[in-house]
Amino acid sequence: MMAVTRPGRSGGSDRRGGRVDPVVDVHAHFLPLGAIHAATTGQPWHGTRVERSARGTPVLVTGDYRVGLGSAEYWNGPEDRLATFTDAGVDVQVVSVTPPLFRYYLDAEEAIPAAHEVNDELRDWTTSWPERYRGLATLPLQDVSASVDELDRAVNELGLVGAAVGTHVNGENWDSPTLLPVLRAAEELGAMLFVHPAGSRVEAALPRYHMRNFIGNPFETTVAIGSLIFGGVLDEVPDIKLVFAHGGGFACADVGRFDHGYAVRPEAREYPELLPSEYLRRLYFDSLTHSAGALRYVIDTVGADQVVLGTDYPADMGQERPVDWISSCEGLSEQEKNGVLRDNVARLLRRDTLRPAS
Repeated sequence: MMAVTRPGRSGGSDRRGGRVDPVVDVHAHFLPLGAIHAATTGQPWHGTRVERSARGTPVLVTGDYRVGLGSAEYWNGPEDRLATFTDAGVDVQVVSVTPPLFRYYLDAEEAIPAAHEVNDELRDWTTSWPERYRGLATLPLQDVSASVDELDRAVNELGLVGAAVGTHVNGENWDSPTLLPVLRAAEELGAMLFVHPAGSRVEAALPRYHMRNFIGNPFETTVAIGSLIFGGVLDEVPDIKLVFAHGGGFACADVGRFDHGYAVRPEAREYPELLPSEYLRRLYFDSLTHSAGALRYVIDTVGADQVVLGTDYPADMGQERPVDWISSCEGLSEQEKNGVLRDNVARLLRRDTLRPAS
């Protein structure tokens, strides 16, 4: 098993200036402090009631929409969770709000102050624990202009590294011209956009067995990737930094159909200038596949430089021992393992954004 060196705590060094790059988890979620307090007071947090299930886990209720979070660790604040992810071998968490709180269906008047509150709290995390946390803003995407402004504020004033966004916005895919200003702003700012499922549009077909997660989430991510590719969006924003959750859903497994469709279907060639598989290699994907074979396939499809560590902490569908798991994947070379754990995200986010100023 590969030894994991903890920068800043172990005194590791390498040829890039005497320090080992940290192990970075780009896929970690939190429940805002205001929402945690709402569970005690009974008052809604920006339109959402927060309840505690019989198992002690959070339940979020917004209008008729009710969703349970699968772990009691969502109640933990930034200090309480440090020991857990440190023990798992992770040095830095890149934190975003739990996706059920994206809530793009709310009125903008409710969503904008909620986003401000979430992002201000993330700023507090990253300034109080600068060696351990980086933040991804939430955006009120039901108001594109406000989202562009908030992304600028998040990066330039709050010091966050980008934003987490849903795979669609109220049913609107990312090839929509309406959403292009957000992508352009992210590209101009050099901000990472982490794309995560938020509200599966096939839940009616998946009512049992939690398949809305097992199948619905990868479906949503695949649709987001397909929309960006076939809509020609990646030609509009060629330098954008996009990271997709859960190994990119089914996109890598479907790449052959993407390319074949491009060759034989005129509507699939209307906008993109290149083969879909070429665009796929411009994107980043997290490692959360729960299968060494699937992870190997993603790497073979998009390249070893395009995969970064993601755990989905603290979700029950997450990866509890990510470093041990990556280290145990016999089909990966040591260079590929280090790429997933450290090197690729250091290029994606720049090393200076992952280390506090000395």
